[in-house]
Amino acid sequence: MAIVTYERGSRPTREYETAAAEAAWDVLDRFGLALQQCEQSAQQIRLTLESAREALEADAVFWHPGGTADSAALVGTADISPAWREAFLDYVLRDVPDAQQGFTRNYLDPAAKPMSPWPCSAALARVSKSRGSWLAALSFHPRRLFIATDVKVLQLMRRIVLNHRQQQQVFAKLKDSMFGLVRCLTSAIDAKDPYTWGHSERVARMAVRLGQQVGMPAGALSDLYLAGLLHDIGKIGIRDSVLQKPGRLTPEEFAHIQEHPVIGDRLLSNIKALVHLRPGVRNHHERWDGRGYPDALSGESIPLQARVLAVADSCDAMMATRPYRPALPPERIDAVMLQGAGSQWDPHLIEQFMACRHELYLIYQRGLGESVVAAVERVLDSGSDEFHSLKAPRAAG
Repeated sequence: MAIVTYERGSRPTREYETAAAEAAWDVLDRFGLALQQCEQSAQQIRLTLESAREALEADAVFWHPGGTADSAALVGTADISPAWREAFLDYVLRDVPDAQQGFTRNYLDPAAKPMSPWPCSAALARVSKSRGSWLAALSFHPRRLFIATDVKVLQLMRRIVLNHRQQQQVFAKLKDSMFGLVRCLTSAIDAKDPYTWGHSERVARMAVRLGQQVGMPAGALSDLYLAGLLHDIGKIGIRDSVLQKPGRLTPEEFAHIQEHPVIGDRLLSNIKALVHLRPGVRNHHERWDGRGYPDALSGESIPLQARVLAVADSCDAMMATRPYRPALPPERIDAVMLQGAGSQWDPHLIEQFMACRHELYLIYQRGLGESVVAAVERVLDSGSDEFHSLKAPRAAG
């Protein structure tokens, strides 16, 4: 925005107002985007002040918290103390009606200075009427006098900040609800199949570590963690007599237990925030050679999320003691994984598994404890990620 000098009592031209509004709009656009990355109140206020100073070409901009929990803050070149700001507001607000939301004040008469330094112009916007908080921009040079448009910019910034905070509150409630839902579902899995208690969380943690090994991005890792927690949710629909049978399954019983990925997929299809986890839940029992279930997918047509889960699922299943067999030692698991590379599992993922297998084995030995808060937050904040790039397979867990 170009600075335009005009004499006391004169009005800025229409061209100046238009140019100023366009420049301010560019700042507001960037401000709205940057605000999405600010979670803490202090960060939001700092960004607001910096953006307001740029938009208005002010010498200083400060946030007066009034009775709110926000902290007082200042940006700019002017050296003005908190006490100065408090006294300045007391002075300029003494004759301002309670209903007034914003205004400008120009002080060009040196004799009117009640304190030093004294601004030539000020633009103020009320942040909270009930708590007396204000956003104020100051100019200490007569060449920059604020106009009504500047007040509107401050008021719009105030509205953007308040809307963002309201969205954060809604997001926090939604996150708590989603966290409770995921925990409820995983607890239901553990209650349904006590032989595999904790299996889902261990698979989730192993999958994330393997995902890190192959370079998956943070959003995909969060989704992978949640998919690991929920990969066996379909076992809720499997008969207890089959799920908890200590001996070998009959062909009919095995066909019945093979329905759990489809049941799980159907359950997640009704939860909009989790639908992007369906590939991992539905296809974690597919095989690299196409002989898995339920869709007989093969090779890279198997979603990456499912391929990583397949390896983690099998690893944890082999490390666990089951009614029909003892736990396998790590060296035996190594041999099984290497033997199944290129047939049951993605050979590239098995190569990466071998590189970090000792850390994966420790996850089983150390037990539970990973939080799902960050993963849930990622799901709600950024939605689903598409990832069909690497190469990975199925498991028997």
